[in-house]
Amino acid sequence: MFAKEVYMTTNNSYANLIDLFQEFREFLKPKLVEGVPDYTPSFMEEKHRELKKYQECLASIDPSGWPVSQQVDYHVVRAEMNGVDFDHRVLRPWARDPGFYNIIDGIYPRLIVHYTRMLSDWPLTVPKFPLKNSEIPKFKMKLQAIPKLFAQAKENLSEASGELATIAIRVKEKEIDFLKRIISGLTQYHPHLVQIAQQALEAVKDFRNWLQVNKSKMNAPAGIGKDNYNWWLRNVQLIPYTWDECLAIIQSEYNRALAFLKLEEHKNRKLPPFKITSSEEENLMRQKEAAEDLFRFLREEEVISIPSFLKPLPAQYYPRVWGVSAYLNPNEYDFFEQCCDREPMTQIAHTFFGHYYTKGRTIWYQDGDTRPIRGVIRLFDIHEARSEALSFAVEEMLMQLGWLDSHPRAREITYIWMIFRAARAIVDLKMHSHDYSMQEGIKKIVEMLPYPWAKEDSDSVWWDVEETLRAPGHVTFYVIGKNMIWQLIKDRALQLKDKFSLRQFMDEFMRGGIIPISLTRWEMTGLEDEIKKLW
Repeated sequence: MFAKEVYMTTNNSYANLIDLFQEFREFLKPKLVEGVPDYTPSFMEEKHRELKKYQECLASIDPSGWPVSQQVDYHVVRAEMNGVDFDHRVLRPWARDPGFYNIIDGIYPRLIVHYTRMLSDWPLTVPKFPLKNSEIPKFKMKLQAIPKLFAQAKENLSEASGELATIAIRVKEKEIDFLKRIISGLTQYHPHLVQIAQQALEAVKDFRNWLQVNKSKMNAPAGIGKDNYNWWLRNVQLIPYTWDECLAIIQSEYNRALAFLKLEEHKNRKLPPFKITSSEEENLMRQKEAAEDLFRFLREEEVISIPSFLKPLPAQYYPRVWGVSAYLNPNEYDFFEQCCDREPMTQIAHTFFGHYYTKGRTIWYQDGDTRPIRGVIRLFDIHEARSEALSFAVEEMLMQLGWLDSHPRAREITYIWMIFRAARAIVDLKMHSHDYSMQEGIKKIVEMLPYPWAKEDSDSVWWDVEETLRAPGHVTFYVIGKNMIWQLIKDRALQLKDKFSLRQFMDEFMRGGIIPISLTRWEMTGLEDEIKKLW
């Protein structure tokens, strides 16, 4: 029940901010009609009108007298509400993006940024057979909902983009393959569900065919334009840069990375060539060795506090089991395999330091964060703008600290990763400014790489292009966020002078939580220049 009057009469309570946030999050969950999420125009318009009431309540709260940590939480809530508003005004995926109607969670595309998907259990998770008796009713309901979902999608997609439809068709092929595997499992363990699953499969095929027939009529652009991009950066991501400033920063990063790669290759010109792994066993062994050595280095060099119970994850969690399939099918050998089979250390740093031990939460060395606002995953890629930035930053940070010194050619791979991420960020910006079409963006990413390790039809390229067209800035945030971390280290070093400690800095940064880096900077340094610019 919406409690606007309560918030309006006691508008300076931090406790009321927490109540408002929790009610806001509950409000965002999709309405299910016979198991199908309701994305009809009338319902989504109603949701947008209701959102305005929550924004009015938030605006009635004056946080200026609160401690900075509580003011930070206020701005986190403000950013999420702005994200929902942007979703309704600009992104409108239920009307523009056929790929929004994906039905299986945990497969390509991996990024579901829309709030009604992140806050529901709608997507069909890939099951582990045999199903438990308690799982069967919900699984059956979701299968039965799939034909109804796509029937609704055909009505809702009144502003569809042909480029987003092209992406969706590619995704539907993958969904078809997954449903075929599900049917195989059901045939063995739950034959009474096979017919329902077959109907779901036919619905996916029908929707794919419908997109193929109608794609040429879908004339809306996939990119959102510079003005919208700037609003998204400032009001949702809380990034204090414009589109043009982001392009200048990223172009400089690209130039530096490519130049440093060539310097590194010259330095290493007399070293033996890379030893490329040739088997799954060797692949996992090298990753395991790198992960164990990473933990040793972090402890010995006092990079970050690591409690004794924290250990490298088992082999099945390693970031590059991608290449394992490539040993069986060389056609699946892609950019990630090319890099990691030469040297996995950079990607181990990215994933083990930057991702796995955050577990989508706030504190690197804990399982979760109990703070009611910071202890939940952020909406609209706000969490990615911090976690991907950190993961990208620690690659170069560990290289500069000397972790790669025993594997000198690993530095080359680090620069190649930097080039790849800068290239796709430039393409992100230019697709959204309408300087590049989607196909031109795909071609440009491939052209900007120093070696032909990615093909135009490869998943590594398509995956990133899809993510950035559906979630503006996702790949840009890697580079911009990394530079914001460098700025924060600089600010803290100038404040603390000879008392600056890297381990203390990293511990403090991690404790801040999965929030925009601009807010972390405000909380850590007390500097208000960015938050004044953003509000």
